[in-house]
Amino acid sequence: MRTIVTIVAVVLGVAVLGCGIAAIALAHTNAADLADRLKQEKVSLRVFDEDAPEDSVIANGSQARAAADILNEHRKGISPTYSDLLEGKRFDPTNPKQLTYMAGMTLEGQLNVAALAFGLTTVLTFNGVVMIIIGFTLIVVSMAVWLYHVRPRKETPAITA
Repeated sequence: MRTIVTIVAVVLGVAVLGCGIAAIALAHTNAADLADRLKQEKVSLRVFDEDAPEDSVIANGSQARAAADILNEHRKGISPTYSDLLEGKRFDPTNPKQLTYMAGMTLEGQLNVAALAFGLTTVLTFNGVVMIIIGFTLIVVSMAVWLYHVRPRKETPAITA
């Protein structure tokens, strides 16, 4: 019975190890895809940071979060809230002030989503590392149990005096 339990534990350890590796690969792939999509949109860091090179674009979560925060400040300069902007009326698509505010809200929302997505890929990577550690530990402990408790002990000849 111990042998079966040990084999099952090793198989589960290998499965958890594989899931951890897959989680890290998936996180890396999604983060790279997200960075590529942001680069394709060419949202320049210079719009938000005057010291940034002209050709540098938002490519990670911290840059997306910083850009969203600055956009929020710019929007608040137009109007403190969306409700205040409309002044109790309906949205007027011919009003440049309202259009600018809405464009800022849209871009800010997309940058917040990008920052959140990068955060999720970080969590997925962390979970993958934890799964690898758990899988490796399960394999090592199972092998130790099998080596020291499952295999029959070798008989040592009795010492007679």
